[in-house]
Amino acid sequence: MHITTNIYKVVVTNNSNLLDLWLQHIVFSWRWWLQLGLSIIPWIIWIKIRDKNNTVRLLFIGFIIMLIANTLDIIGLCYGLWYYDWKVLPFTPVYIPWDLTLVPVSFMLLMQYKQNLNKYIKALGFSFIISFIVEPFFSWLSIYEPLRWKYWYSFISYFILYLAIDKIYNCKLFKN
Repeated sequence: MHITTNIYKVVVTNNSNLLDLWLQHIVFSWRWWLQLGLSIIPWIIWIKIRDKNNTVRLLFIGFIIMLIANTLDIIGLCYGLWYYDWKVLPFTPVYIPWDLTLVPVSFMLLMQYKQNLNKYIKALGFSFIISFIVEPFFSWLSIYEPLRWKYWYSFISYFILYLAIDKIYNCKLFKN
């Protein structure tokens, strides 16, 4: 027997328990409907108001953000930095509305609008709103539970991420 076999058996059992919990208490609750809306509505809004001349460039940025957000979310979950009580789908460890919708759509809209505004001001404003308003709100709703994570860690992370994404968005590759 491999050394990890027992661990995988525990994971399978726990996933089965999570599915039962999700089916009995989460799906079709008001929090579930809220999250479903947060997973779909921002994309509909983005499709309607996006800069059609920069769709590919914006989607490229959105895809990068999705990859980064998912990766960081998985790392945070695996190391017990936070967890999510209510999820749209039971079989994903990450928080779909955040990683696949809210964060990428927010970044794409920020890249599209107020392009003449100083990138450091945009990064500060974005990081502040996400870290000290949105995350605490999700925690208040009992959706997101930071365990060994402080909101200012998020602030620093989002600030750095915004500047990196801004650099990619404005690179020479997209100028032609």
